[in-house]
Amino acid sequence: MPSNSTQAARLLTYAGILPFAIGLTGQVFAPTAAPWQQWTAAYGAVIAAFIAGIHWAVHLFFGERAPINLLLSSNVLALAALGALLLPDGPGPFRLLILVFLALVLIDRRLRKAELIPEWFYRLRLQASAAVSLCLLGMAVAVM
Repeated sequence: MPSNSTQAARLLTYAGILPFAIGLTGQVFAPTAAPWQQWTAAYGAVIAAFIAGIHWAVHLFFGERAPINLLLSSNVLALAALGALLLPDGPGPFRLLILVFLALVLIDRRLRKAELIPEWFYRLRLQASAAVSLCLLGMAVAVM
């Protein structure tokens, strides 16, 4: 990937973490100002589905080399993220989303070992998933 595209991907990924931090900050400091729980869970489900879509694309282009069935795993994880939106308010949706993001990054790890995604992208995904999971964990604690 050209350097400009790599930089843009990094910038957009880091910017994509901000809504998680905003949701957590809102829930902690102004819990009645907005529906922070629903907003953050919905955003998390959208981002998880987006990442699952990346896995779908990897399967379409490199499926014969993939260490797992990415079509199946990407669909299961996207549906699990959607399932988080069906849970009642409280820590449950955030706990489930943490598990989804963990599963997604574990798949990324296997894809990296199989040399299906570049090292820079794996590191970016690892950093972003850690930051997102910390925000989701904070939300789970804040809504208990």
